[in-house]
Amino acid sequence: MAWRVNILRLVFLLLLSFAPVLAGARDSRYTRHGTGPKYWIAYEYCYELNRPMTELRWKNNIDWMAETFREYGYDMICNDGWIEAAQTIDENGYITKYNSDWAHDFRYWNEYIESQGMKAGIYYNPLWLTSAAFEQNCPVKGTDVTAREIIGYHAFNGALHWVDVDKPGAEQWIKGYVRHFIDLGAEYLRIDFLENYEKNYGTERYEKALKWIAEEAGDEIFLSLVMPNCYNHGETELKYGDMIRISDDCYEGDWGFVSGRRRGEQKGYWPQYGNVFDGMVAFSDIAGKGRLIMDGDFMRLNKLANTAERRFLFSLMIMGGSALAIADQYDTATDEVEAIYKNEELLELHQNGFAAKPLTQDLNDPRSSIWIGSTAEGEFIAGLFNREDSPQELSINFQEDLGIAKSISMMVRDLWEHYDIGVSKGSFKATLEPHSCMIIRIRQATLDEIPGFGCTGCTKN
Repeated sequence: MAWRVNILRLVFLLLLSFAPVLAGARDSRYTRHGTGPKYWIAYEYCYELNRPMTELRWKNNIDWMAETFREYGYDMICNDGWIEAAQTIDENGYITKYNSDWAHDFRYWNEYIESQGMKAGIYYNPLWLTSAAFEQNCPVKGTDVTAREIIGYHAFNGALHWVDVDKPGAEQWIKGYVRHFIDLGAEYLRIDFLENYEKNYGTERYEKALKWIAEEAGDEIFLSLVMPNCYNHGETELKYGDMIRISDDCYEGDWGFVSGRRRGEQKGYWPQYGNVFDGMVAFSDIAGKGRLIMDGDFMRLNKLANTAERRFLFSLMIMGGSALAIADQYDTATDEVEAIYKNEELLELHQNGFAAKPLTQDLNDPRSSIWIGSTAEGEFIAGLFNREDSPQELSINFQEDLGIAKSISMMVRDLWEHYDIGVSKGSFKATLEPHSCMIIRIRQATLDEIPGFGCTGCTKN
């Protein structure tokens, strides 16, 4: 009977890997894949200096990414916030540059990115209307109304107005903006400050806006929903987004961002969780193939204290199926940082749409620090995370956690050290140092690998 338990468990996990679309979820080629994009984001420079990125630095980072990471599947470049300086517009009122002081526009740079073998993403919110569009009172394409007639009673800030979706012409403006970015060659749209719109205009109008954006986007552009309130456990966002932010901003990119900030605390609105780990655990039940993708925000590995913390954050993003967004730059990333982003055994999982789940969503339960998932081949991937400031022993019970009978020998492989640890029966345990992790692959051992049946030892590859 033991083999039947094992087979049934494997079948169950395989079905989860190819789960149908969750009822009410956006059905797109992105959600069906199950994991987020691998890309570079222009956050670090802007955050540190509180100003838009320069054009020369933009180019230097593009070239660095193409040379250093493109072959590892990091195939996209995206601008980030500090967007108020984008006041150069076309005849329809839509922005054409990241910064009006730049010599070149989005089209030029998107074509340059493509020439480097990568694709372009754009950070912007189609609900925004620039002060330039307001001053020029641009016509709303496809209507007989103008820009000033569709703005709402509450502006986002002095440079950007919010569009009121209840006004005639708003739908055409919003859908036209999405189409504008698609026509510029963008394949990723990062839509920020959603909580601000919902707070000031209400959930009904917020949902209407997301619905229009999703209708125009279809399968042509990836929709990243940023700073969402996620009321009712992401009910609205689940229907219209490919990916949602699940915790507070990266900011300094330190251990507080990863695991410490407001640990164990939940708010009823954005940001519900203060650190990536809490957010990943909390939203893991609505994530995965056919559902939505969790966005753990950006990785600034150069800001973490040591190799263990860097591996911890990268591993968490992998196990959660998050986007892998590099925010380190050509002149802030060390060789060690670059090497962590290049772990091919983990990148293969991400490329195949792998996403795991914690053993429990109870943040007060230590088992929320143990994540389990399965591959299409029926192997198990487990993540053991020590969030504490002292060494901790973490363990996996093969029968209780994986459905594998105690009598079955399993080969355990360390995906960071890249070697087979050895054969285990019944369980696996490890003592982890503070702020460290272990990612292991668990598969049934062959007869040659089992001691007493001709095992030649566990050798590094």
